[in-house]
This record gives sequence, structure tokens and C-alpha cells, in this order.
Amino acid sequence: MESASFLPLRRLRRWTTSLWLVAAFAPPLAANPAAAAEAVLGVDGAGRLPIIDSHYHVVQGFDGADLLAVMDRNGVRLTGGAGGNNMPAMMALGQRFIRPAGQHPWKSTHRNLDATEFASPDTPAVQQMLTTIEGELRDRGARVIGEIHVNALTTAADPTSRFKVVADSGTLQALFALAARYGRPLNIHAQWNHPDTVRQVGALAASSPQARLIVSHCGSVSSAADMRRFFEQYPNTACDLSARGWPLQKNRYTVYDDRTLERDWQQLIEDHPDRFVVGVDLAGNPQDYEASVQAIRNGLLANLTPATAEKVAHGNAEAWFGLR
Repeated sequence: MESASFLPLRRLRRWTTSLWLVAAFAPPLAANPAAAAEAVLGVDGAGRLPIIDSHYHVVQGFDGADLLAVMDRNGVRLTGGAGGNNMPAMMALGQRFIRPAGQHPWKSTHRNLDATEFASPDTPAVQQMLTTIEGELRDRGARVIGEIHVNALTTAADPTSRFKVVADSGTLQALFALAARYGRPLNIHAQWNHPDTVRQVGALAASSPQARLIVSHCGSVSSAADMRRFFEQYPNTACDLSARGWPLQKNRYTVYDDRTLERDWQQLIEDHPDRFVVGVDLAGNPQDYEASVQAIRNGLLANLTPATAEKVAHGNAEAWFGLR
């Protein structure tokens, strides 16, 4: 018989052994709270989501029938929202075209005025531009004002768009007020590596807090931390993820490729699921368009939770553009 003096030691050994067994066979603990969160949608689920391509320039060389066919093959319900120069293809899209307003009058007016004249809504040519854009909203069913180039000095494919203006000028505030009046968003191209532009875009957002301001390409060269700060300061802002993924973007500003999504952007999108839409941006043939949509599905949407992926794929666009 064991002496009473050794009983506590024996009990301690048994207790330690029990703890070891529990630790050995228990399921692993999540490294952080996000790891225990809802699983991502996955490729199969993403493949079944309808997509609204909220930022696509319908460009020359793409036959309308071919565009419709590649949209059908890839589950894209609607496309457009950003201007373009292929009128026959836009006409062929019919009700599947998200009609934008403003890009051509904006660029042509800017081209013919000096900086001071263009910044003032009292300049006759600017007043005419605003009247033209209002007519598109009022009479022709435009769903968005855009893409309006505010600062695209080094981030525009088209050389005629590579200019910079004051982003909170009287002209832009008048344009944003039009967006508020007609319940349509304003989509601006503003590259995020100019601090003065970022400050001015914030002031523009604050000038009509009831309207939605979309930042094209999520600022083109922004980080997730940049956009998080901006979203938290200006609740009426959002961004489209066009030209931030493969195949257009293959550099340090890539948000997603054809399989993966940058983790900090994943967290930002999950934290702000009502602030993002997708877009192809530029594709002049069916192969390029299809590659962009597949990257959106397999790299971006597949790596989001189901509810967030649904919003980013089409739900937010339906709400923002009045498509329901």
C-alpha cells in the first residue's frame, strides 16, 4: 500500500497525463478570430453567382453579338457604367448595358478650358457640360456619372485622360450635387499616390453626404489600409475593383489574381461588404473579357464569404444603380 505522503504526487501525475491527452486529441485552436469565421464561398460557389460588370468601357473592335455571347458564357448579366466609344456594341447590349453619363463632355470641356475656367461652375462651357449630363440622367436613363477623370496622370490607358484637376472644385461639387439630385452615383478616377488629391476627394464626398461617391479602381495605387481610412472617414464612399486584378494588373498593386485574394483586401471587403463592386474595365476581345471574369470569380469572389461575395458580384451594383 502506498503511503499517504505519495498520494498527492500520484494524483498530480494523473491530472497532468489527462491534460496531455486532451491537448493531443482536441481540435486545433484558431490562430485568430477570423480563422473561426464563416468559410469562404469557394470556386464552385463563385461559379454559380451572377455578375454585374460595373466598370467596363465598350471599346472599338468588339462586336456587340460577340460581347453578348461571352457575357452569356460567363454569367455576366449587365456591363458598362464607365463610358466607351463603340456605339453599335452599346446599342446591341440593349437593356444589358449600364448607361453612364458624363465622360465625353467632361473630357472635351476640360480640353478646351484653362484650369481656372474649368474649376468654376459659372463658366458657360462648364454650365453647358452640366446641362448635358443632367439631360442624360433625366431623359436617357443614365445609371451613373462616370468614369470622370480627376487625377489619372500615370494610371490611365488612354493618353487623353492623363490629366489632373482639383478634385473638390466648384465644378466637381456641382457634378456631385447632380448625382445626389438624381439618386445616381458619381464614379471618379483618382490615383491615390497624390495626398492633395486624396484630401480633395474627401472634401468632395463631404460636400453631398447623401450621394454615393465611387472611386474607380479603388484608387489605382492604394493599399487596403489607405481605403480603410478613407471609408471610415467618409461613409458615402465606395470603390470598384476594376483594373486591380488579373489579367490587367500584375504588379504590386494587384488585389487578386486568378486564384488568390490579398489577405488585407479580403479583410477590408469583409469588414465593408456594401462598399465594393467588380468590373472588367478594358477588354477588346472575347478572350480577354473571359479571362477577366474568370479571375473575378476564382481569385476574388471565391475567397469571400458567401454573403459578401453575393453583394460584391451583383447585389451592391443593383442597389447603387437602381437595377432592382
